[in-house]
Amino acid sequence: MHSRARRRGPKDTGSGTLAGRMAALPVLLLVLVLLISRAPVLDVAKFGLFLVVGVTLPGVVIWRLIGAYRGSLVEDFAAGFAIGTAAQLIVYLASASVGLQRWSWGWAPIVLVLGVMDRDVRNRVWRRVASPLAPLTAWLLSLSTSLVLFAIYRAGPGRYAPAYTDPLVSDPGMAFHQALAASAKADVPVVPLWIGGEPMKFHTFFHQVTAATSWATGVDLTQLIYALSWLPFALAGCALVFVVMQRFVQPGESAAAVWAGPLAVLVAGLGGSLEPLHDLSVGGVSMVSGAYLSPTQNLGVMFALVLAVIAIDLLRKQPPSTRWILLLLVALAAAGAKASVLPMAVCGFLLVFLFRRSTRNAFFGVLIALGVFVGSAIVVFGGESSGLQVKFGVLFEELPPYAAIKAAAGDRAGLISAVVILVAWGLAVVGVLFLRRFWRDPGGIYVAGFAIGGFVAALVTNQPLSFYRMAFPFLAVLSCVGLARLVERLDDRRSVVLVAGAAGLGLAACGFARWGAADLRGVKEPLVWTVAAVLAVALVVAIGWKAGRRGGGMPRAFFAALVAACMVGALALPLVGLVSASASDVAYGRPGRDGPTDAEADAARWLKENSADEDLIATNAHCIAQHGETCDSRHFWIAALSERQVLIEGWVRTNRSSRISATSGVDPSKVPYWNKEQLAANDATFTSPSPAIIERLRKLGVRWLYADHRAGQISPQLKQYVRLRHATLDATIYEIR
Repeated sequence: MHSRARRRGPKDTGSGTLAGRMAALPVLLLVLVLLISRAPVLDVAKFGLFLVVGVTLPGVVIWRLIGAYRGSLVEDFAAGFAIGTAAQLIVYLASASVGLQRWSWGWAPIVLVLGVMDRDVRNRVWRRVASPLAPLTAWLLSLSTSLVLFAIYRAGPGRYAPAYTDPLVSDPGMAFHQALAASAKADVPVVPLWIGGEPMKFHTFFHQVTAATSWATGVDLTQLIYALSWLPFALAGCALVFVVMQRFVQPGESAAAVWAGPLAVLVAGLGGSLEPLHDLSVGGVSMVSGAYLSPTQNLGVMFALVLAVIAIDLLRKQPPSTRWILLLLVALAAAGAKASVLPMAVCGFLLVFLFRRSTRNAFFGVLIALGVFVGSAIVVFGGESSGLQVKFGVLFEELPPYAAIKAAAGDRAGLISAVVILVAWGLAVVGVLFLRRFWRDPGGIYVAGFAIGGFVAALVTNQPLSFYRMAFPFLAVLSCVGLARLVERLDDRRSVVLVAGAAGLGLAACGFARWGAADLRGVKEPLVWTVAAVLAVALVVAIGWKAGRRGGGMPRAFFAALVAACMVGALALPLVGLVSASASDVAYGRPGRDGPTDAEADAARWLKENSADEDLIATNAHCIAQHGETCDSRHFWIAALSERQVLIEGWVRTNRSSRISATSGVDPSKVPYWNKEQLAANDATFTSPSPAIIERLRKLGVRWLYADHRAGQISPQLKQYVRLRHATLDATIYEIR
């Protein structure tokens, strides 16, 4: 009896062993802790209930019913959340157009009822998974995902939330996203609330998703933007990196499948660059670097990854053909989530078509991705480029090493910066050089095409990091596939020891090399020392491997150790940043010092509670920083917190300001306001009011005045012409009678 039990092994329930399922508990506990540490428990409960019942479970029904998927629970729930988010978005856009946005959640119970009541649907949806995760893989995935999520928390909510409480810790981009989400709750199409009369042609689908969540849960936008929304998208992104990786290194076919997927999550989440310099970052490109302060990037990465999962299966001609419906759904959602996704998907499908000319599915993929992209360029973006231009090499001048090099190297600074950046980035994904016959697999070609498209766009456009950050998870997957192929060629069941040893020593070597760079001048010597460190680690590990009489040749062992050392060595700075504030500042930048005080924020919230949705506000606050005549007008938080249209608050991050910046070469954040007469009349209301000036504002529809005392002197005569309604230490609210 005991012998038979040992031969059978642990009982398979269809969703993995108990030990494997238990691996989800640490991640779920961490998610709960991270959420309640920065948001009220009731808000977390409502948000979590909506994500599970209103998004993920209906998404799983669609994923399994239309796509006939039943891989693993990780795949089902991650892809189900992505599909549910796409469906919620499409429904919200449709319902908002007829004024029913508060009821946009109604699609979810309909789908769930269909998934439960109909027997045929129930039999197709609620089946056991076909490929439950092995316990060790599940626990490694749990560990790597937890590290990535905690790193995002430390770089994001750990520094910026609770929001609007400390003027010395702020990011204007977050207030920008909150203001757009506030507009998405009421306006069709979305408008820039911080300046009146301007259109907004931008990838705003994140803001529509956030607005839908706010209507369904009643959770305030500040909590959603700063404390809650980042986490489910980042969690799904990590899981989908693992799912994409499993498309190439599958359990049962490769021993590396046990660790390759979790390693890909770790590298995509935290890696990207070897970071040889002590006081400067070569450029954060991992998922951590964009998951919080760029929520559109966070959402776009999730859609790009689930699009890749579906595309790989379709290109491999796996049935059923109804998966094209899922591809179209995700493509529509990705079109306005992040503008960089679909052009890179076109590159992926196109490369498959060129390499494998008989692949009809690749041709259809090109048509769908290109067609949706062209449609979005007309409908979503209105032909606007948001300042995107073709400029070769801007990448090498935009990142921190260039400024450090320029003073010493002069005209050669661009070339030296390019070498440092490309070496630091290239070694972090050096495994891509060891992909074996990847061109035989259309799925591998698609991923390579997506990554190549992003890298090329980073080299030739003036918005390089947006493209490369989107491509990096795919480069991380390809690099881990290359490492797995190298390890397979060792033909040794203990090859995981080589990978683990090289990874650990590589991490330590890169950390020590960066620490030692504090006493080195310039950038060339630190880079040389870092490269020498990983080469030494690879050599030592390879010698030790052969000394232990293990399988495979010395060159294979050396290159496998080198790839592992480089990829994991790139995690050194982000991991140190988990415990060191100075390292965190180097990796992710220092928080801005341009936010509102508690009193200013409270005055804006008072406006939200005491004004009508259609009311217009005028304010004297325009610049988060001003030097002479130069104004950094990324001032969005009055519109964000009041959720009302402001006549003139800031004026950047609009289509007009982007065009002015592109044609004049002025920094996008410092574009001067194009209607100086209107700005002067607006500001005169607060500095030298008169009945004529007040009457002019009344004719423009202005109902409220937000007088910010920190932004400038407020005339004591103002209260003679308007009614004082609310006063705080730093701001006063007036109503035009």
